[in-house]
Amino acid sequence: MKEQLRAMEAYLKELKALKRYKEAERLKEEVRQLKESLSELKSKTGRLERESVLNTNVQQEACQLREELEQARQELSMLKEMKFIVNGEHTTLEEAACVFVKAKEAEIRDRAEKESKTLQEKFEAEAPELVYHRLLAILKQPQWPAEIAQIMEKKAEEKAQSKLDEEFQQRARVEALSRLEEIRKTEWRPFVEEKALRIARDLKTLAGELQGTWHLICDRCYKRVRAEIGPREIATLLRGEQVVECPACKDFNLPPASPVTPHKIEGSALEDLLETYLAGKGPPGNAAAKPSQKESHPSADWSPDETGSTTL
Repeated sequence: MKEQLRAMEAYLKELKALKRYKEAERLKEEVRQLKESLSELKSKTGRLERESVLNTNVQQEACQLREELEQARQELSMLKEMKFIVNGEHTTLEEAACVFVKAKEAEIRDRAEKESKTLQEKFEAEAPELVYHRLLAILKQPQWPAEIAQIMEKKAEEKAQSKLDEEFQQRARVEALSRLEEIRKTEWRPFVEEKALRIARDLKTLAGELQGTWHLICDRCYKRVRAEIGPREIATLLRGEQVVECPACKDFNLPPASPVTPHKIEGSALEDLLETYLAGKGPPGNAAAKPSQKESHPSADWSPDETGSTTL
């Protein structure tokens, strides 16, 4: 009987368990989810704790670096303000650094110039040999290099053009000389003869117009002098000499000329007589002609005394 009762109790328990199975499964699933959430929270909490520790360390390192940087700035400021005695002069570290940098730059520049000069001298010394070997290599080739052939063609063309220009200029020069000689033979002689005849006629007319009696004022004593202009005087005028002499005045000359000669009146040269004649103030052959401006005297109360005529 007891066994039956126990069996019945067990059966009842199983029935109750079957009735709560779904609820138990639901609770089991919730417990599982809660465990997973708890595990995630634990992992996040651990990561956050580690990051917090890292941030704390970073902040500490940053503070330490800021302190070191500030200390370095203070030391740098002290070093900049610190002065040294160099060559008897007080100078700061910054100035000394600038001087050092300039000295290094000058040293580098000198070394570069020296190396450049050395390389240039080496190149100049080796250049002839390099050129010689290059020429040998070119001569051994069956054909000229393109650049050499181009240069040779250009030089040959220039030489040919120069030769053609010289020949053309030579022919043009010969032709011009021949033409000039022909013109000289055919046209120059008539032109010269016509020019000579015209000059001869002009001289003859001039000589005829200037011949006659002239009245001039002496530039030294201011006396009026009458002069006869003839063929001899015309010849003297053409030589560029004065022709009218003042009998009252003398000129003293140096050797080898005559010591004393009659004074030649200024204004009695060919250009003076032509000017007077063309102005119509003293036509030749008129003894009562009005004195020209060259014959007038600046003094208003002066009365000239006419002298006798003079001829050469």
